[in-house]
Amino acid sequence: MKVAFVAPPVPAVPLSHMQRLYYFYLFASRAFTVFKHLDEQDFSRFWMLEPVHLGLLQLVSYLEQNGIECSYFGPISPEGNEVDREEILLQKILERADEFDAIGFSSITASYRTAARMARRIREKHPRIPLILGGNHAWVRYEEVLSESVFDILVHKEGEETTLELLRAMEQRKSLHNVAGISFTKEGKILKTPDRPRMDRSVLPLIGYEHLEDNFTSQELGGEERLSIPISRVTPLTGCTNDCVWCADFWKPKVTGQNPERFREEVTYLMEKRSSRFFYLGTHDFLHNLGQAMDIAGQMGSLQPEMHWEAQTRANPGATREHFRRLREADCRCLHVGVESANQELLGIMGKNIRIPEVMRMLEYAREEGIETHTYWLIGSPLETYETARQTIDTMCSWMRSGLSSTAEINMLVGYPGTGFYENREQYDITWVDPDYSNYDGRNQPTYETTRLTKRDFEYLFHRAMDEYCSVMEKTIGSRVQVTGKLGHRFPNFDPAFMEAAF
Repeated sequence: MKVAFVAPPVPAVPLSHMQRLYYFYLFASRAFTVFKHLDEQDFSRFWMLEPVHLGLLQLVSYLEQNGIECSYFGPISPEGNEVDREEILLQKILERADEFDAIGFSSITASYRTAARMARRIREKHPRIPLILGGNHAWVRYEEVLSESVFDILVHKEGEETTLELLRAMEQRKSLHNVAGISFTKEGKILKTPDRPRMDRSVLPLIGYEHLEDNFTSQELGGEERLSIPISRVTPLTGCTNDCVWCADFWKPKVTGQNPERFREEVTYLMEKRSSRFFYLGTHDFLHNLGQAMDIAGQMGSLQPEMHWEAQTRANPGATREHFRRLREADCRCLHVGVESANQELLGIMGKNIRIPEVMRMLEYAREEGIETHTYWLIGSPLETYETARQTIDTMCSWMRSGLSSTAEINMLVGYPGTGFYENREQYDITWVDPDYSNYDGRNQPTYETTRLTKRDFEYLFHRAMDEYCSVMEKTIGSRVQVTGKLGHRFPNFDPAFMEAAF
């Protein structure tokens, strides 16, 4: 059996002048700190990051380990040029569609419409090829997706074991009713099978990076033999102990880890074969288990000295200055900490389970040990008011001025379907939600209104936050002209898709 897997692109979106200035300073501030060892060649390769869809590449390697032949289709903009990524990708699939027994997509809410359009075009040309969709949006809105799109089968939650069993059933022409973790249409009725328990992710094989070049020409690769990944995202741990009501990963409450040997093998491969010189440990809660975190740090620190890394975490009251000293000795350059709101009451409402003094203490430890910190903030927290939003903006700027937060990132809260925030609108005084997901496009557009704040209010507060952020950065690292002069050509393409991949 041979299956194609597609990573549909998030649509390119225009940015306002303020957003472009914000992204300029967001990147420049990190280029001066954690990325300062990267050279012009590294930055010139940032456009290569977009097609790296770790979830699909992991699925591909798992299926191939079990005898399923796979091909991977990802979007790319050669040399960062503005092209119709969706159409280019679609034509590649259509040219080879006859080779495949099934075609699978994975999409988030922002790329769902793209996936649905591409699937419809494939169905028109190849009506007998089964079309499968995975990703959060598919399973939290499975009835809607099956009713309005041409997808035949939806895979719910983790896809490895479910997709393997599904493809085996399809290959042997068996009933799908006994395959756990899917939904599909049968004789005009939408059917859903029971959920599948989360798997032990330590048994998974190495991610299928060798499939990245499956459908790229030499010209598209900029003359290189393979895609370079100067900044690699790796996931030694998945899951989170927070209960944030707006988090799209709400269904992963348990923290699970990779096999340590496999994790080391992945990092080594990326350094040796993909020119990786910096690693982002994309965990939700790196310091959840301090002993485990120190073991992972030890692994990272034992690798070649020019390699640096950072990790995402939440505040852990048990973390001591000694833990941060050990992280720095292991060459941890930065910790990403989700603060979201400066208002303690709103943190409680959203289920963040942190206290501001604990966050500040941890940031102080990091600063004292020479570790940079990158904090995340939100406009639009559940039950946000104008006053609480101002409190968050003021605190973010104050921490940046004092150096408590080396760099910071401000976003608009997005009410993703399936989350407690989105599904319990009355509880959070939500009066309107985006009816067709047209605002889920990467521009930080408001996707809802409340009795307290309108869409226009949210837009104003978000742009106010970016404006004040940029003012702080200008005083800290210089004007745009000065920063550009200092960094020279050490800048990536500023398309949001590439920026998201870079951070």
